Amino acid sequence: MPADDLVMVGSYNHHLVVLSILISIVAAYAARGLSIRIRDARGWVWLVWLGSGATADGIGTWSMHYTGMLAYSLPVGVEYDWPTVLLSLLAGILGAGAAKLVLSHTRIGWPEAWIAAIFMGVVGISTMHYVAMAAMRLQGMHHYDATLVTISVGLAIVFSLMALALDFVLPESISYRRLRYHGSAVLRGAANPVMHYTAMAAVSFTSSAVAPDLSHSVNISSLGIAGNIVVPVMVLVVALLTSLVDRLRKQGALLNELFEQAPQAVVLMTVDNQVLRVNREFTRVFGYSPQAALGRHLSDLIVPDESRDEDQRYTDLVARGQRVDVEGVRRRKDGSRLHVSIIQVPVSIPDGQVEVYAIYRDITQRKRAEEELREYAGRLQVLSRRVVEVQEEERRHLALELHDEIGQILTAISVNLQALKDICDAAALPRLDDSINLVKGAIGQVRNLALDLRPSMLDDLGLISTLRWNADRQAERSGLVVHFAAESSGARLPTNLETACYRIVQEALTNVVRHAKARQVWLEYREQGQEVQLLIRDDGVGFDLSAVRDRAVRGASFGVLGMQERVELLDGHIDIESKPMHGTTIRVRFPFTPASSDATE
Repeated sequence: MPADDLVMVGSYNHHLVVLSILISIVAAYAARGLSIRIRDARGWVWLVWLGSGATADGIGTWSMHYTGMLAYSLPVGVEYDWPTVLLSLLAGILGAGAAKLVLSHTRIGWPEAWIAAIFMGVVGISTMHYVAMAAMRLQGMHHYDATLVTISVGLAIVFSLMALALDFVLPESISYRRLRYHGSAVLRGAANPVMHYTAMAAVSFTSSAVAPDLSHSVNISSLGIAGNIVVPVMVLVVALLTSLVDRLRKQGALLNELFEQAPQAVVLMTVDNQVLRVNREFTRVFGYSPQAALGRHLSDLIVPDESRDEDQRYTDLVARGQRVDVEGVRRRKDGSRLHVSIIQVPVSIPDGQVEVYAIYRDITQRKRAEEELREYAGRLQVLSRRVVEVQEEERRHLALELHDEIGQILTAISVNLQALKDICDAAALPRLDDSINLVKGAIGQVRNLALDLRPSMLDDLGLISTLRWNADRQAERSGLVVHFAAESSGARLPTNLETACYRIVQEALTNVVRHAKARQVWLEYREQGQEVQLLIRDDGVGFDLSAVRDRAVRGASFGVLGMQERVELLDGHIDIESKPMHGTTIRVRFPFTPASSDATE
């Protein structure tokens, strides 16, 4: 083989290869941000964004190429023709600009994506690469494998198309927004090195005796410093700063519109209450236009004289960096008053100062409704208390009637039937005995009914004895084991309090017998300090408390609701804990001032 046909084998510096790939990806991120802004811009701003985006993209491609060539070493010296180097840069910029021009349309589909990918992959990447290769000046020749050249161009188009499809064509999805953003930038950045290193595999170098023309040559190291470090960094910094300015403008516009369109009255002011800005709702609610409010102290505009001290306390809290969230009365421009909720939030701004957002919401209607509800609630409580009193009076009256009237009549009938046994014939005795038994049963039912309505011992013997009797009675009826404990001062409670305690225990034990399937019940009564305390606990199957309350609201069950109503009428508190298969615990507390404390039962 002749000496001038010797094949020269090159080698790569792997660190510089990695650097070339990183340069391409970073440049792709910057160029992508600029591309998005091209679509949103109009007029000369659009032209500036288009030129900036194309330049950033083209320089990124150009820089990646020469960093990759810096990583490639041949056994002979290599210089570059600088006019051709500049021509390669121009190819990269024009290809990127043509692609971005296509992508600046409002609607982008697959046809537009293909056209842009061809401009980007063929002109912006491939043409730039092969023009840059033509800039090489060395004592040798380079030759290309046509198949690998075609593959390199195809890869540039495919990677560019995937990046554009991910960014512009595929349907939007909030869940994949970050993936689309980074995926698009990485694919665009990968298109350069994939094409470059495939194309470098297609080239072969042979030595030559002919000396190269070095009249316009520049060293690859100089290109690496100038184009691969300084220029990309400058372009990226400019792109990032431009992107930041654009984002700040957008955020400023959004915040301004949010401030103006806020459904509450909003004031921006200094820490000493000097108004800097008010929104439209403030003008509507308080009557002050932005021009009339600007520069004045907010306290002079809307704070009534009697609320000045209170407002000053809020100002002091905000000045110390605390948020204020209160309700109060404020004054309109016409002198009328309104109830408002007030939120004041201190905000630190970059120059070290603090400004305050004050937000006011008109709650006059709500306050009026709350007052009406309080009045209705008071009336209902009085009515409920009276209903309970009347109910207990009727229970007492019915119990007395049953015991004294009907009970005595049935007893007299029983005595008369017993007397008839001595004078009737033997054939009538079975029916007579049956009648006597029926009357005795009726007497027992009347007695139990009277006790259920209102046991007389509650009035005669007091609460503790009645609770013990009721516990024993339920145990005898149902087979429950009832553990009863009481701590009392010995003094009688007010009648309504004794009645409430008895009814709550009666209802609770009745529910245990009917529904709980319990074997044991613990019943405790205590007078501790200024409270009367009741505890009813069972080991039954429990229940779903929320479901029971829902049934009570629908009118299907009144047990729990009745207990709560009795407790609330006496300003007490009831706590019910129940879980399926874990039993039920009821705790009740009533405020109470004992008359004496010299006895314990």
